[in-house]
Amino acid sequence: MKSPSWIRVLIPVIALAGAALARDSAFADASSELPKRERGLWRITTVSPEVGMHTHNVCIAEGDSIIGNQAADCAQPSVKRAGDQVIVTIECGVGDRRNVESLLFTGDFKSWYRAQSKISSGGKRSGFSIDAKFLGGDCSP
Repeated sequence: MKSPSWIRVLIPVIALAGAALARDSAFADASSELPKRERGLWRITTVSPEVGMHTHNVCIAEGDSIIGNQAADCAQPSVKRAGDQVIVTIECGVGDRRNVESLLFTGDFKSWYRAQSKISSGGKRSGFSIDAKFLGGDCSP
């Protein structure tokens, strides 16, 4: 039995839509990843009202997360891209012990990046900023 003509037209359209969906899905997965910094030595300057300004040279290894290790009571970070910005939201704890941290990252993560953080915990708010500059691939002192 021969298929109706509208089915023969619809099959290639469905195939194209499926390919587009797979491509968009792969892009969404890639865009929901945390930024990855270049491996090597970075100069990281942190500024916060609570502790002032501190600068440290830090050796970043291949698998080091830009948000550090998270506590066991933290949900999976939410990662969203908006143009050249990456917004990461981390929720930890429950009830009155619940912390929400939002980080706004900019930069190329190969030579520099900036992070601005806002933290809400038990009705209190705080935050910090980070400016990081890549110093080179060699981490020796």
